[in-house]
Amino acid sequence: MIIRKIQIDNYLCYYDTNTFELSEGLNIILGENGEGKTKFFEAVDWLFNGENRELDMLVSAKKLNEMEIGDSFRVRVSMTAEQYGENSIITKSFLAKKEKPNECSTSSFMIEGISENSSGERTQVDGQALLDRIFPFQIRKYSMFKGEADLNIFESDNALTNLINLFSEAKHYDKYSEKGAFLREKAERAVEDSSKLDKKNEALYKKLEGDIIYLNGEKAKYLIHLNSTEDEIRKIEGNLQLAESHVNNADALETLNNRIKNIENQITAHLGRIDENYTTSLFDENWILVNFESFHKEFAEKVSEHSKTRRKLQSQFDEQKGIIKGEKKAKAELLNKAIPLPNNIPSKAIMEEMLNDEICKVCNREAIKGSEAYEFMMKRLKTYLESQVTEESEPNKDEPLFKYDYTNRLDNLSISHEDNLKNLRLVRTKIKELFEFNDDRKKDIDELKEQLDKEKTERDRILGNSSIAEEKLIDVLKNYNAWQKDLKNRNQDQVDCTTKVKSIVSELKAKKEEKDNIDKSSANSFLIKTRNILRDIETIFIDTKEKKFDEFIEKLQTKSNNFFKTINIDAFTGTIIFTRRNKVNRTIVEVELQEDGRTFYKPNQSLLTSMHISILFAISELASEIKEENFPMIFDAPTSSFGENKTAQFLNLIFETENQKILLIKDFLNTDIATKTLSIKKEFENVRRDKAFWVKLERPFDPNNLKTINSQVITL
Repeated sequence: MIIRKIQIDNYLCYYDTNTFELSEGLNIILGENGEGKTKFFEAVDWLFNGENRELDMLVSAKKLNEMEIGDSFRVRVSMTAEQYGENSIITKSFLAKKEKPNECSTSSFMIEGISENSSGERTQVDGQALLDRIFPFQIRKYSMFKGEADLNIFESDNALTNLINLFSEAKHYDKYSEKGAFLREKAERAVEDSSKLDKKNEALYKKLEGDIIYLNGEKAKYLIHLNSTEDEIRKIEGNLQLAESHVNNADALETLNNRIKNIENQITAHLGRIDENYTTSLFDENWILVNFESFHKEFAEKVSEHSKTRRKLQSQFDEQKGIIKGEKKAKAELLNKAIPLPNNIPSKAIMEEMLNDEICKVCNREAIKGSEAYEFMMKRLKTYLESQVTEESEPNKDEPLFKYDYTNRLDNLSISHEDNLKNLRLVRTKIKELFEFNDDRKKDIDELKEQLDKEKTERDRILGNSSIAEEKLIDVLKNYNAWQKDLKNRNQDQVDCTTKVKSIVSELKAKKEEKDNIDKSSANSFLIKTRNILRDIETIFIDTKEKKFDEFIEKLQTKSNNFFKTINIDAFTGTIIFTRRNKVNRTIVEVELQEDGRTFYKPNQSLLTSMHISILFAISELASEIKEENFPMIFDAPTSSFGENKTAQFLNLIFETENQKILLIKDFLNTDIATKTLSIKKEFENVRRDKAFWVKLERPFDPNNLKTINSQVITL
């Protein structure tokens, strides 16, 4: 099938009628972003796959603005295609009616089909049926791609398997395999029923059946675990491969980080040892007393002089006080030179009692009034009474000369300062030593900082040469050894699980053979022969399907790599590898890019795009071989990561490939900075193509007003 013409009427930015007359080879549609290139792709996609909903969103604002309220016009996308010498016209359209400014209603949605034979006779047919006949939806799925992300159609497990089932001859054997399995199972049950008629083997037969059911369950369980283990192994291997490209850098980074951390710790330690709290030292460490000794000498001399004066005054005071005491002492009456009792002994009351009783109760002798003893006691009482009067009149007679002993405190302070003079004389030395120590530490810190800068520069160089961030690079080193250990464990687990599955399969085989032997001796021979024939037929169908499946994968892989090398001529590409894996209930096919038998580490987007396009070209070619028909491929911006030089090379190479291709790209266009005028670069003249178009907005236009937007189609 060849698309000969695409016509777009009043669809979004395509005002009125716009026609693309296409070639059966390579068609290139140039267009800057926002100029209508992608809208062409969306219009064709709407024609192929669009539904009857939100149609008012597809109406040209410029056309709607020109219409009067109540007027109608059609929005239409039409394709003229050629197949087997006949033309087909498929049109999808609807009627838009202006209801009010900027608003419309839609109706009369339809898909029309016209079939035209080689003699020019036209027949009206169902449009959707015609489209599905000439361009089957299974093929369309692998024919239209928007952007580079859409190129990877194999992200899901089932995508590639479904594709192979669609195109390979293996699909033809599905119905035979299913029928063969059905007949074989019926034959198995017939043989079993026949064998059970023999009662002597009934118990053993049932036990074997139970054992087989159990072993099949165990086999399924271990196969699930084996599949899970294989998935984990591939994941770990991918992590290791990713890590191995960085592990040397990661190791160097760890060494550098350790050195940097050590230097930073040394700097912190030196900073902690520097004591520049000079204000505290000035007072708490007595630095302020560094010149104190001369002041202390003057202070000590003044304290000494004051002490001497105080002692002199105290001496004079004591002398005067002594005279007073002497006089008092002389007046005291002594008896037999004995020291008299204090005046208040005996007390005044006792004295008066003894005088009244005329007896000395101290010596227990009579003291008649007028006698010497009596007169003595009377005199004592008188002396006591006089002493009491004197003491009351002289209350401050014992007050010291100096009420507070500040002089002693000054003496002690002077002595304390004298004792501290030795330490104070060392303050000047301590200050000098501390300043020298701080200066030395600062010099050490400066040297360490210089070394730190060099280490950090080296670390920046390593990080600059790495494609991942520092945190991830460090994680790589942390995880690398763990991943290796995990891989070793998973590989051993895989070996153990595989061994266990083989053991179960072997045991199953033995049980089935034992059961078959019972069948031979007990069951009907005709039933046994029939069962064996059906077993063989089922095996043939399964093996043939597997063989055809593998043949298609191999063919797809070969064609994909041929395209891959053609597209990336003179450049390293690696190899596209398709791998079939059997899971418990299904088969999956995976695709990856390899180099030297290992997964290609982090291929750039350009290489991935080339790989995906190569697979798509291979699919298209295989579809042509199987269906004996060619189908077009339409790509919107598939090479945005290439750059103009590689895009030109890519276009020149795919020009040589078969099948119709329509590529929409934004390369080879230039915008004048001053005038904003668009033009096509001269380099596009060297790009080989069968047909080229330039889609651009009609100037002038208001970018904020859709009513002014109209994409022009210029055939180059």
